[in-house]
Amino acid sequence: MTPFVRSLLAAMCLAVIACAPTAAGRAPGPAAVPVAEPAPRAALAPAAQALVEAGRKEGGLSLVWGEGSVGGSDSQQGLAAGFARYYGLSLPVSFTPGPSMSNIVQRLLQEYQAGRPATTDVVLGYGNHIAALAQAGALERVDWQDWAPAIQDSALIAGGGVAVPIQSSVIGITYNSARLRPDEVPHSLQDLLKPQYKGRIAGQNAAAGFDQLSMPDLWGEQRVRDYMAQFADQVAGVLRCNEKQRLASGEFDVFALDCSHGDTLKLKQAGAPLDFMVASDAPLLKPIYMAVPKNAVHPAAAKLWINYLLTREAQDTIYAATRMDNLHVPGSHTAADVERLQAGVTRFYEGDLEFFLQNDEARFEPLRADLIRLLKKS
Repeated sequence: MTPFVRSLLAAMCLAVIACAPTAAGRAPGPAAVPVAEPAPRAALAPAAQALVEAGRKEGGLSLVWGEGSVGGSDSQQGLAAGFARYYGLSLPVSFTPGPSMSNIVQRLLQEYQAGRPATTDVVLGYGNHIAALAQAGALERVDWQDWAPAIQDSALIAGGGVAVPIQSSVIGITYNSARLRPDEVPHSLQDLLKPQYKGRIAGQNAAAGFDQLSMPDLWGEQRVRDYMAQFADQVAGVLRCNEKQRLASGEFDVFALDCSHGDTLKLKQAGAPLDFMVASDAPLLKPIYMAVPKNAVHPAAAKLWINYLLTREAQDTIYAATRMDNLHVPGSHTAADVERLQAGVTRFYEGDLEFFLQNDEARFEPLRADLIRLLKKS
């Protein structure tokens, strides 16, 4: 177990352990999504069919993650119906909007260490979240290529089988396109230190992305610290990545670093005066993963769900809801978005699961805490 996992567990209040819901006594969420009797489907390989029968016996699938992830409640009915058709399996799929990825990881670590059922059958998170669970031994290692028809490409298998990337997320700069002329749009983090942006910028409340930039092959820690000391003076406030409506309203003109291009492009599509720019000096890409906890209540159904979400049909549903799919899945819409966003950028640096497995999260904690204090001016 890594120092990060030990410190994370030690920091958790015992009351949280006592109050965290069990599989039998889980806090009630929305009713399971009703699904029609599935249409006939193509034959599955024996290993996949065995999982379908196991899922049928499990009798359900329970999902908990943030409402802003994978389309939230709005996308679940379509995904559940497609899931049923794909496998010929009428299985109740319940989705309960939950806390942040970090808080879900903390809860799952507690439950695994205490030998209690997992809050969710499928965990959703970035590489750092999945790495914490993998390093604690809390995730099931799955031989996806043995049975999962949508997960045959090795680029879709992470951490030796403990996780599968569902979406590809670009980190960058979101700005209010009604308040910045085209010649005023910042193209780099260095641009944001110019006097014209002072008092117009919102910083990101968790300083996400700067941990990766602190690696020696990118900026290095000292350059990150020096930059943030100047950047904090430019910042008028901090936002969470799901608060971009405050940017659209004109409260701020620029938001950096934004966790994801998808929310911005979705809001732009809906008519909000927002647009997204990759920072030329910080071209970062972070996959979003799904994994199955070892103590999942419905592990067979969870594996089937993850495979289905990598089909083109499900990827299209997810993209329509979030403007993000996995750029490695054939027909990816995000691949075209990334190609457009990449103009002027030589390459992206990927903060994937392997990166966080090789770089213990604990090494980033002091830096991240210092950067957050600077941004919040606390």
